[in-house]
Amino acid sequence: MASLKEIASDVGVSHALVSRVLSNRMGTTRVSAKTRQAIVDRAKELNYIPNPLAVALKRGRKGAVGVFVHGVGIEGSELSLAFIKAAGKQLTERGYNLWMQFFKDKDEFLSACNEQLMSKVDGLILAGITHDELVENVREIEQRGLPVVFSCHGDIEKHGVTNFQVDSEAQCYLTTKHLLEQGCRRIAHTFCLPLRHRGYVRAHEELGLSPEDNLTVSTPDFTRKTGFDAVDQLMKAGLKFDAVCCQSDGQAAGVYQYYALKGIPRAEWPLVTGIDDSPIARDFSIVPLTSSTAEMDTCAGLAVNAIHKKIENEPFEAITAVPPRLIIRESTTRVS
Repeated sequence: MASLKEIASDVGVSHALVSRVLSNRMGTTRVSAKTRQAIVDRAKELNYIPNPLAVALKRGRKGAVGVFVHGVGIEGSELSLAFIKAAGKQLTERGYNLWMQFFKDKDEFLSACNEQLMSKVDGLILAGITHDELVENVREIEQRGLPVVFSCHGDIEKHGVTNFQVDSEAQCYLTTKHLLEQGCRRIAHTFCLPLRHRGYVRAHEELGLSPEDNLTVSTPDFTRKTGFDAVDQLMKAGLKFDAVCCQSDGQAAGVYQYYALKGIPRAEWPLVTGIDDSPIARDFSIVPLTSSTAEMDTCAGLAVNAIHKKIENEPFEAITAVPPRLIIRESTTRVS
């Protein structure tokens, strides 16, 4: 990477003069138009990029944004990793360094978000699992001059905060609608998150249908085991179904694991959908899964844009529900 020192050496002027010309901070320093142009031209030839931290310091900024994450998603889903990677890329493009911190509860958050941190970052992004109990603490942080935005899974918008998350209801609506379009009419459902269940119901209602209550199985979490156990419960009850709309890729992979371990012929397996479009859906399920996206990269980009705008005291669009996309794979293709 080209440096000010290199440009100064090539043009035959001082390092200080190059710095003043390229930052447009000449003060009382005088320089001929010819020399100024030579400095600018050489900087372009070398693809000189100003040091983001130096630029931030000159503007009275720290040049960093804190990203605090309470991880979401089961092992293998890589949801938090996707968010962090996207946030890091977006922050770098805007000239910020990323100050990364994981936390699990209020005490861990408050311990990490201390005076030292606040003196080293220009803003804060909270992501992952929602912590309603932190809202008042965050308001206090903002009152002290540190901008904050959220990208959390949950109903935190009810507190009047800026939050960017995928539309959970639409995630299950898309997968259920797709199954109905494939001709499925007895669609089992793994119930964990009420908003996603609402999408499952809405897709049926739009066709004038009512899902059968006994085909919905409550699950404690989104793991592979709960998908396995849910279909096991349905089978033991002797219930008939032609598809399973799962609330996660992990659950959907568990459904297929059940059929494989029981030795049931492939042609008798139901159509199955997941949610998150994670590596589980793409690479680790017995059958590649049709799945709706988690849009972690989009949410990260919106959060970074919002925190940048807040830092600069500029307006921004507060999109609170990011629409997911449906990715169709083999799990919703009938096998004869």
